[in-house]
Amino acid sequence: MADQRSDHGTRPGAAPDLSAAGSVHHINAGILVEPGRGRIVVRAGDTVLADSQRPIVVLEGRYPVRYYIPPEDVRRELLAPSWESTYCPYKGNAVHYALASHGEGGSIAWSYPVPLSGMEALAGLIAFYQERVDIDVEPSD
Repeated sequence: MADQRSDHGTRPGAAPDLSAAGSVHHINAGILVEPGRGRIVVRAGDTVLADSQRPIVVLEGRYPVRYYIPPEDVRRELLAPSWESTYCPYKGNAVHYALASHGEGGSIAWSYPVPLSGMEALAGLIAFYQERVDIDVEPSD
């Protein structure tokens, strides 16, 4: 199988290397995308869903800060595809995930498999709703 790479030189779903971009990676339609610093731990109750030291931070208007996590840092076996789907005019079509243990429960996370132009850094990364799970942010030293 061919090694498919995005415009950022990473395999789809791999964490993009934003180091060359400095602290700010991209600003598009008021959306700021930058590499995170520190550690992000996502939990549903006592269960750790994700643990990452390489999140991508997205600041978008009036929305809460969102942490996009490489899929390798997410316990994907605990997630199941959700019936929900959404479209963002700046990022594209999102697929959603629910807790696998809750069957048809509501979405707790989403991803942009093929984001729109300018948002390629988010391709395949998984973001969680802070309103539906616990997200601990541990700053780097």
